[in-house]
Amino acid sequence: MNAPKMKQDRQRLIKLIHVAKRDIALDDDSYRAILQRIGNKASAADLTVPELEKVLEHMKRSGFKVRSKKSDRPQASDDQSKMIRGLWLELAGMEVVRNSSEAALGAFVKRMTKVDTLQWLSTEQASQVIEHLKEWRERVTKDRRAKLAKAMHLALPTSYEMLMAQEEQLRDGAGLVLGRRASVADMTETEFQTVLRHYAEEEA
Repeated sequence: MNAPKMKQDRQRLIKLIHVAKRDIALDDDSYRAILQRIGNKASAADLTVPELEKVLEHMKRSGFKVRSKKSDRPQASDDQSKMIRGLWLELAGMEVVRNSSEAALGAFVKRMTKVDTLQWLSTEQASQVIEHLKEWRERVTKDRRAKLAKAMHLALPTSYEMLMAQEEQLRDGAGLVLGRRASVADMTETEFQTVLRHYAEEEA
């Protein structure tokens, strides 16, 4: 192996070992003990490439999984995939979805459709995901609206006009607490709970 390639391999292995140390939550003493046992040295920088490889294999056996930085597959960009991603990010903005990443979205889609990636969804499957996400957003919005309206002692709307008027009242109510007018769908869960708590405590 030539010197530049060996140096490159050393740097890659040392970096992976440091990532592994963090991922499997090794304290410094345990980490040093592994290096000492495998390479008779207290620092990864002092180990040879074969010793570094042995340390990495030990880390893998201890639960470390090497992850690729990014997928070689390009992000799906068809209209349905864009809509799915937009709804996912909207739910993340509401703090309903905790992880907004493409990987988390992919895992969600796979659980629902058994298909590994957005690119492979049929039109029917993509429509199913879109409707599910829309219904999820609507459930959260309706639940928030009902809870906040009750806390603010607003009457149950019996027409579309009354619903729109109530929306304005809810926005105004949020504005008094948050310093900005916001619909229940525009608030994060943290903001919504803050507004709801304010009116519940006001009543108490």
